[in-house]
Amino acid sequence: RVMRFKAFKELKLMALGLFSGLKALFWAIVLLMAVVFTMSVVTQSFFGEVVEEFSTIDRSMFTLFRCVTQTCETITGDPIPEALFSAFGWRFQIIYILTTMLVTVGLFNLIMAVFIDNVTKSQNQRKQKELGDSAEMTECALKMMLAKFINEPRAGDTSKDMLKRISDDALKKLASLTDAGRSRNQAELRRVANEAFNLLEECHINITREVFQAWLKDPEFVKVLEEAEVDISNKFELFNILDVDSGGELSVEELLNGLMGLRGDVSKGDVVSILLRVRDLLQRVEKMETRLRRRTSASQADE
Repeated sequence: RVMRFKAFKELKLMALGLFSGLKALFWAIVLLMAVVFTMSVVTQSFFGEVVEEFSTIDRSMFTLFRCVTQTCETITGDPIPEALFSAFGWRFQIIYILTTMLVTVGLFNLIMAVFIDNVTKSQNQRKQKELGDSAEMTECALKMMLAKFINEPRAGDTSKDMLKRISDDALKKLASLTDAGRSRNQAELRRVANEAFNLLEECHINITREVFQAWLKDPEFVKVLEEAEVDISNKFELFNILDVDSGGELSVEELLNGLMGLRGDVSKGDVVSILLRVRDLLQRVEKMETRLRRRTSASQADE
């Protein structure tokens, strides 16, 4: 329950990341123990008579684990590599360097990479699931925010001009819906939000760049966007991003869809969606080109 508070968000992410990576961590330990066991069999055979720490398999495994993680010393504190180098010369030196590089640089980095990749994927999947679960309520919150800011102009005379497009009856209904939007009942909130948004669409409300930039300076507007996890890091270019037709104005539908699309990080679904739309657009252009060529050929044949 404590981790539900926003102040513990980072702690919650770390705890969930640890739990999601336990499976990968378990198999990493199994792999490390298998490598250590294999090396302990070799070291016990070759170095068991020289260094007491390699006299048995179990002691050899523990000594090797200490060598690759902490200090490689005997019980008396003498460096084990120095003792083995004195006994076997340059051959041990080469084997020691290669083995150390293989385990520390190769195996440990591989384990770390697999663990981080597993945790990152789990976090992204969890994040996308949370965004999907909260999409409906977030959309309602954004709809009510648009209705409230349009009904209660805060950007000066420019924003007040939008009210001229709304009839008195529609304006009264919008004010009533805005007041009703403070209800905590989710079903009632959805109904009110949809009615308010449909009313704005019927009145053909468009938001200009000046009005939108003024809204971005309002703490309440920014708070709603942050709670919806909308990326507003680049406020200067945000209007251009949402204005897909470069018309200089945003319809309420265009604004809502754009803000919902800016929630969270870019996912695989977003990329695939763009590719499919581009492919569909190319197919339509090709069909238009084919029809145009046929008509051109037919007109030339008639002449």
